[in-house]
Amino acid sequence: MAKKASTKTKPATAQQAVTFKKGGFYQDLGGELWFCTNAKQKKVGDDTVVMMQRTEDGQPVGETTEEMAGSFNKQLSAADLKEYRSVCQREQDAEAEAQSAEVPATGKPKAKKVKTATEQPKKMSALDAAAKVLGESAEPMATKEMIDAMSAKGYWTSPGGQTPHATLYAAILREIKTKGTESRFQKTDKGRFALATK
Repeated sequence: MAKKASTKTKPATAQQAVTFKKGGFYQDLGGELWFCTNAKQKKVGDDTVVMMQRTEDGQPVGETTEEMAGSFNKQLSAADLKEYRSVCQREQDAEAEAQSAEVPATGKPKAKKVKTATEQPKKMSALDAAAKVLGESAEPMATKEMIDAMSAKGYWTSPGGQTPHATLYAAILREIKTKGTESRFQKTDKGRFALATK
């Protein structure tokens, strides 16, 4: 006798906005960047989790952990990831330069260099430009508004990435997290920032 086909159907699940791929980089709802170590998702209670690894300056670091699949809102393209890493590198270079200017190897205060008329002004980093536009604004701003203002005033323009506002968002959060009370920024509301009050 032939087996009767089952009439049971699987319950419909909410369609996920993000498709996970092993080796891909994903941004979570808080703007943090993660690396997917295993795209196979599994159910834990009512939630779906995926194996992810935190990143620092666009490079995977630390242990692999189970993270909620629904907490990721986009996968970074190769161009987005390149721009993110480029911004991180510029910020590291600017910070290293600032620290070396404060305490030279000789232990003596460094004499200020006088600019000549032929010297080009140094390019401003995205974070420095963001701090400048926030200082000129009476209201907190979203990173997209900051990018538009920075570009309009000629402080900084994106080197060609598609989501410079997302990259800036992550960079500001990273500064707040790593520098704490010394950070130039403070989060005032969801997705909005202002200069930190000292």
